[in-house]
Amino acid sequence: MRKNKEIASGEKYYKNKGKVYYSYVRYDVLKMIPEGVKIILDIGCGEGYTSAEAKRKLGASVAVGVEPYLPAAKIAQKNLDRVLTSDIEVLDLDYPEGYFDCIICADVLEHTRDPWTVLRKLYYYLSEDGYIVASIPNIQNYLVIKNLLTGKFDYEESGILDKTHLRFFTINTIKKMFEETGYEIIKTDYNLNSGWKLNLLNKIVFGKLTPFSVFQYLILARKKF
Repeated sequence: MRKNKEIASGEKYYKNKGKVYYSYVRYDVLKMIPEGVKIILDIGCGEGYTSAEAKRKLGASVAVGVEPYLPAAKIAQKNLDRVLTSDIEVLDLDYPEGYFDCIICADVLEHTRDPWTVLRKLYYYLSEDGYIVASIPNIQNYLVIKNLLTGKFDYEESGILDKTHLRFFTINTIKKMFEETGYEIIKTDYNLNSGWKLNLLNKIVFGKLTPFSVFQYLILARKKF
């Protein structure tokens, strides 16, 4: 039997990353989720451990996952209330408008062909006082720029230049994308991957080099009214 295109793609991604990519809690994402959320939609949930932890620690009552790779989705089914094995770009969610009060897109949008359309789709399912939580790699990172200066833009198995990334963002283009799709960003955070020299220089210039040190941005957004 021929495999679904999304499943085959997910299988290759799964093998390249190793099982650990799907099977740990994203505590950096978890800390961005406001207390009081009750119904979570986790896009690219992997094996479901992050949203399961959100239920345990934050008191959420329902967590629904979307995961295109079947082996990871099967494990997620044990951790979440429901798991849909599909690509969010083609999936028609069978939930009413405003059903979810928290939608997680952890390392997801950069893998989609049209993240703007994805965010507009998710807008429909987000409650009026709900939140989008996202993590997105930063193409402005100094390692990417360093390689560009020597003519290199080599794709890798993981990281900012992951072979499966289709879109690339800086903090300014992240903000623009959320604004264009009807959201306002209310909180940002980041993960760093810079060495001590850049960290020292950044302190000397009062943090002006931070965008070059950031490996990944964490975003908390809500509907803009």
